[in-house]
Amino acid sequence: MSDVFTKAGSVSSVINRKGQSTASGKFSPSFGVHRGLIKDPNWPPAEFPEHGTAASRRFRRVEMQFGVELRGEAHQVRGDVSEGGVMFLLDRKVETKHVDVIVKGRAARAEVLSASKKGTAFAHHCRFIDSAEALPVWEAVASS
Repeated sequence: MSDVFTKAGSVSSVINRKGQSTASGKFSPSFGVHRGLIKDPNWPPAEFPEHGTAASRRFRRVEMQFGVELRGEAHQVRGDVSEGGVMFLLDRKVETKHVDVIVKGRAARAEVLSASKKGTAFAHHCRFIDSAEALPVWEAVASS
């Protein structure tokens, strides 16, 4: 029978420990989730909270197909429209700062805030310049 109080039994396990030499073993999983390197298993939540960022969105978004006019060229695009602005996908990055958004014959001018790569297309995030001018566009969206 061995003596459980001696250190002889635990010495071999301490000596045989090996450090993690892989690149993925050098940071914690929470660090990876926060940096976007590892998908968060708890997102999206089962239900969006009534408080916080998801609930504090100012305008509801409606995903749909609509028209955008860029320097006189009309394009049918897919994206989402809200009372405050639009996001649309296009096969190339728009170099202009202003676009005309057309929904069911109603048009409003919008300012392009940013463009980012989203798959094979570019997502353009725009804000309506004049909220009074954008109101008929939002009413056209709401009526569909």
